[in-house]
Amino acid sequence: MWRVLWYCLKLAILVGVAVTLATYPGDVTIEWLGHEVTMSTGILVLLVVVIAVIVAYLYRYWRTVYGAPGAFGRFWDNNRKSRGYKALSKGMVAVAAGDAAEANRLARKADGLLQEPPLTLLLSAQAAQLNGDDQAAKRYFESMLEKEETRFLGLRGLVLQALRDGEDEAALDYVRRAHAIKPNAPWVLTTLFELSERTGDMETAEKALASAAKAKALPAPEAGSKRAALYLEQALSAERERKRDFALGLARKALKQKPDMLAASLVAARLATALGRQREAQRILEKAWALRPQPDLAKAYLAVRPDLKPIDQIKRIKKLTADKAYHPESYLAQAETSLEAELWGEVRRNVDAALGEAVPSARVCRLMARLEEAEHGNTEAARRWLERAATAPQDPTWVCASCGALSNEWTAHCGACESFDSLAWGLPPGAALAVVESEVIDAEVVETGPTGEAEPAGGKGAERTVPAT
Repeated sequence: MWRVLWYCLKLAILVGVAVTLATYPGDVTIEWLGHEVTMSTGILVLLVVVIAVIVAYLYRYWRTVYGAPGAFGRFWDNNRKSRGYKALSKGMVAVAAGDAAEANRLARKADGLLQEPPLTLLLSAQAAQLNGDDQAAKRYFESMLEKEETRFLGLRGLVLQALRDGEDEAALDYVRRAHAIKPNAPWVLTTLFELSERTGDMETAEKALASAAKAKALPAPEAGSKRAALYLEQALSAERERKRDFALGLARKALKQKPDMLAASLVAARLATALGRQREAQRILEKAWALRPQPDLAKAYLAVRPDLKPIDQIKRIKKLTADKAYHPESYLAQAETSLEAELWGEVRRNVDAALGEAVPSARVCRLMARLEEAEHGNTEAARRWLERAATAPQDPTWVCASCGALSNEWTAHCGACESFDSLAWGLPPGAALAVVESEVIDAEVVETGPTGEAEPAGGKGAERTVPAT
């Protein structure tokens, strides 16, 4: 509606101007080469407008003819670039599909059409990698270093190739150069941290980790966990060098960064014990047990006062387990301490309480084998327990979250896949404690007395029996 009104307004203005010019009073006389021409003012204005329009069209036609060669050249260049980018796109698809021959062919075609832009060099390098020609790929990546606009991309390719070849020092050099170009790039920060840590440059690793967390290249919880692992790794290194005070300080920093870090609690308690700081060691272990009971915590707690008699250690282990009195690990910790104190009935009672309706794990089977040997000297029953341990459900251990490998102790790097900060305490992949009906346990296993005859477990009047083979 408004567009129609605006059009009508412009038309009315144009008509008004034309009428005004046509009725404008007065004549114009022009003398040129002895001729005299007389016309009205309106006709003169109209004649000037017509001549201007004709000149404009003639100029446009001249520009078109004059610029035809350049326009044709631009058309040809655009067509060539279009075909080059089409070949480049198809080449990327061929790389993704793993078709090395097609990727090579399209890389050469794109290179000829596009005259080696950054993506053409990248495609050529990836095609060479598909063909297994690492030397050619490296040459392409190094060629990219010669141009400022492709240098960062070339460095990334060289970093990845060096990592694949296990050349950590070379990869670290490349990633440092990339860091100088783009210091906040996420992959630069995370790779710089990993390589610096792996090659022992802890100061650079810590700075890179802080930058990665600030740039949100790593989630805050993951960055905190890695920082704690970094401190603990340095603590273990200092402990091996007998720098226990320094090592304890690093272990404390790890615990401050991640209070529920089980490995840090164990290392800090061990170092505090070695330095004669028993109270600090006990506080660390009690706090860790309240967060998550674990068998190594109980062993470390007993090791704080190795001079005490087993009967006194029972009182201490009850203090440790007070906050988690009904946790299976609390019962098992008391059972193992009672075994050292030769309180056989307490061992069986605590084992029975820990199991509930679960099938005995390998650890419980080994504990029962020790009990049979110590209490009755029954080597046959002990042997059967040990045989059963071989097929019993697995106990929690240190498990790598990256590859699933198992370890008896925490280390900063997985021994199988070398991943950093990947070990966590838990059940191995696929392991679970089987649950059975209580009558099946009662019917299958009973305690054996000194004569080898079956007796009720836990003394006279006991209704439920502790497993034995």
